[in-house]
Amino acid sequence: MIGFVVVSHNAKLAEEAIRLSKMMQFEDFPIINGGGLSESEEFGTDATVIMEAINKANCGDGVLVFCELGSSVMNSQMAIELMGDESVRLVDAPLVEGLVVGVSANNRNVTLDDLEKEIMEIRNFNKN
Repeated sequence: MIGFVVVSHNAKLAEEAIRLSKMMQFEDFPIINGGGLSESEEFGTDATVIMEAINKANCGDGVLVFCELGSSVMNSQMAIELMGDESVRLVDAPLVEGLVVGVSANNRNVTLDDLEKEIMEIRNFNKN
């Protein structure tokens, strides 16, 4: 299964997005909170925390990383680059909507490419 990581400047916000998305989860796979800072309840993101979350989420089929904005995106990109694993990808979709679509579409038969494409379709939802 493809694992997910959710990165927000506030770990509690990431946890709530995860809780919401799990209502759509039909198969068991990891959805890991990669938000916040390692030793503090302050707002922020940390590439090290994100890399740890990616490692926890990785079941061997790849990991999709969902972010909100700004440094959550930059630190996620940095974490992914440092890991050098092409099966870890940053999803270019709205955090909550992309996460819910991804959770509902993730199953044992879906490929990383197909799941990423399905999630990114949410960007076009309101354009029609």
